[in-house]
Amino acid sequence: MEIAEQQAGRTLVLIHRRADAATPPEELVLRVQGFLVDTSLPPLRRDQCVLIPANTHRIIDLKQSVTITGLGVEPFDDAAAAAMAIYNQFSAHLKGHHLCTWQPERANAHLSLTFGNRYLTPVKFADGEPHEDLSEVVGPFNVLRPHLSSQVHLQENVVEYWERQAHTCSQRSSFKRIKPDTIMSGTMVELQVAFTVAKLGRHDYIFLPKLRAICILSRVILSTRNVSPLKKMKRKVGYDNDDKENVNGVEAPQRQLKRLTLADDRMEVSKA
Repeated sequence: MEIAEQQAGRTLVLIHRRADAATPPEELVLRVQGFLVDTSLPPLRRDQCVLIPANTHRIIDLKQSVTITGLGVEPFDDAAAAAMAIYNQFSAHLKGHHLCTWQPERANAHLSLTFGNRYLTPVKFADGEPHEDLSEVVGPFNVLRPHLSSQVHLQENVVEYWERQAHTCSQRSSFKRIKPDTIMSGTMVELQVAFTVAKLGRHDYIFLPKLRAICILSRVILSTRNVSPLKKMKRKVGYDNDDKENVNGVEAPQRQLKRLTLADDRMEVSKA
């Protein structure tokens, strides 16, 4: 992996290692499994209007987020350590600047990780990208749109929501898109995530574990030994029913638990 600077150094993005400088950067998307302990997901409803900042300049801070934990199992704790290693790599890249302190949190004495994504992007940073439909998932109740002035909803702000469906007869699984308001705390999920750093001031930066997709693996809390750690993906965000990379599209949590490590500036996966 490597770090790429974008928007004249305003953001840093973790990307796949490129063969040469002419190769377009491709964001490195990782996946991690855990149990949801907290969620703040769309849609925005009218009874949540108190969440809309009175200062329209602060509306850009509105975001969706989820917090997951592994309930103390080693693979999840390894994932948390890998995220910390990624933070340290960004910190080393920003030598001479200040990267705000970040570390994994704790939920009920167990390590936890929080991933989020802003609903909006300042229009001056849109770089001509097409706007996504804000009303379909985030704002079907038209709570946010009347407050917008110089903010847009881009692909960068989109989070996908999926659920795995097991088929007993075929012993295979398929995936369906779901609405985010059906995702509840306590369920076992797989997150697709990325890591970026954003500039706050002249020399200050903030580390942003970014949410790209959520897939419900089970609506019943499973045995904690079935949690898999942070792993690289071989394709873009999302799920399909023809994925042959792993059994049933998502690597079965109990199969071949692996640990993600960082060595020699490369992301390596080693068997536990």
